[in-house]
Amino acid sequence: MTQFKVNDKVTVKAGCEHECAVLGDEVFDYLIINKIYDNGVYNYTAYHGGEKINNYYNYYTDDHLELYIAPVITWDTLKWKDVVVNKNGNERMVLLVGNDAVFLSDTDFNVTNTWYLKKELQTYGYTIKQSPVDKLELTLEQVAEKFGVEVGNLKIK
Repeated sequence: MTQFKVNDKVTVKAGCEHECAVLGDEVFDYLIINKIYDNGVYNYTAYHGGEKINNYYNYYTDDHLELYIAPVITWDTLKWKDVVVNKNGNERMVLLVGNDAVFLSDTDFNVTNTWYLKKELQTYGYTIKQSPVDKLELTLEQVAEKFGVEVGNLKIK
């Protein structure tokens, strides 16, 4: 029996990235499982920046994968294509980050606006738009594996 199910969002465990000859050097954020074969191998679609890269078949198994948890974006990790939101709810896309300076689009993401300092944006009440968090369902075995403990030594409050 496989650990994951169809439509699960997963990522490749550290050290297993190159075990899939097809993905090789492709950059992707997560995979969505499309089908599970009888031999325990997954068919999946790879995504980067929310955009579909391609469908791949027959390479990763449970040993290679773990559930994907979207990273939290901070002012220190802000990068190209992240979105910031002002107090009025207007969104602007990050076009370039240079140390503490950020070049933003206008509210129309296809139009440039101006440079701001990160601290300046925070002073103006800007926040960083985070990826929506999917409901995460984990088995005790998955939690134990993630934290490197035996299931019997796991206590959930």
